[in-house]
Amino acid sequence: MYTKKRKILAVTGARSEYDIISPILEHLQKNSEIELGIIVTGSHLSEAFGNSVTEIEKDGYNIISRIYNLINSNKKIGRILSLGNQIAPLAQVFEQWKPDIVMVAGDREEAISVSMTAAYMDIPVAHIAGGDIAKDGNIDNSVRYATSKFAHIHFTILEQHKENLIRLGEDEWRIHNLGNPALDKFINTKKISIEELENRTGYNLNDGQFGMLIYHPIITQIDSEGDNIKSIIQSLRKTNLIYLINSPNSDAGYANIVKYYEENLINDKQFTLFKNLDREIYVNLLRYSKILIGNSSSGLIEAPSLSLPVVNIGPRQRSRFNAGNVIFVDYNETEINNAIELSQSALFKEKLNKMENPYGNGESALNIAKVLFTLNIDKELIHKNITY
Repeated sequence: MYTKKRKILAVTGARSEYDIISPILEHLQKNSEIELGIIVTGSHLSEAFGNSVTEIEKDGYNIISRIYNLINSNKKIGRILSLGNQIAPLAQVFEQWKPDIVMVAGDREEAISVSMTAAYMDIPVAHIAGGDIAKDGNIDNSVRYATSKFAHIHFTILEQHKENLIRLGEDEWRIHNLGNPALDKFINTKKISIEELENRTGYNLNDGQFGMLIYHPIITQIDSEGDNIKSIIQSLRKTNLIYLINSPNSDAGYANIVKYYEENLINDKQFTLFKNLDREIYVNLLRYSKILIGNSSSGLIEAPSLSLPVVNIGPRQRSRFNAGNVIFVDYNETEINNAIELSQSALFKEKLNKMENPYGNGESALNIAKVLFTLNIDKELIHKNITY
């Protein structure tokens, strides 16, 4: 007797949330009773941001559509126009492919465009990483909250995130607190030697005396991002480490950061800039790194698993829960250098060695995949009401 496969469609627009969903995709792909499809959009399809769609192709998933929506602009209007460019093509793909569930993660424009479009079409939306709070003034917070109201099933990362969603009026039965699936892949990434890292990157890693710099723009401070990154680089010049820099995301303000890198760091022996680091290389560089500098969520979520100290600069990520490995500072050279010095102290490293990662244990993706497979899809799931 023929049994219809459950059709699950995942949407990804950036390397950051692909890292979150890809471990789930691995489990879904192995299930013969699931038909899995992927929509690739956003910066994945941009040469300027490393053309990271190649990583998805290498993973072998069924890419059913590529939506070229990204407007390469350094202005605030660019991001909302890019978001708008996604909606009509998404609706057309949903109509043609007819998924039973659409999965999306995080708080970038794909999260809101996907969840809103699917909700209008009575397609259940599974959202990963809702309920998180960062008091940094970034639009991503509003996107995350709005996505949670459109979504039908939630996979939260921390218990406090679950409680936040309940306070937003979400039914408790919709919420599964299962940790961050990005850690599954991170923890289980093959460890390679520092010599192999040098061969694959083509750079001398200074006998492991290096740090990582990942700094993303904040939409509320576009005009000052050039000065902000200048302060950071000037601070790092006073240290005895070399630094590997991963390029910023596509948010407005990125051009000011990249311009500074390209005008001041080309052929600089202390700094090396990468457009898009291969995932295996990136994880292993973090394993050997002495410190992570910047404002990436990797500092809060992945770094604790490596007992890696982090100096988070500026408002991005402020007030988000961290394991105690993060030192928050402003764009002040003295503050930055004092924080770096503290992070390398014996006392701080001793604290890191005793630390556990609160964001997951490497089993989140399998548990999320099980929920997606067994979830009862009915009117109660699709027709949402606020609980108060």
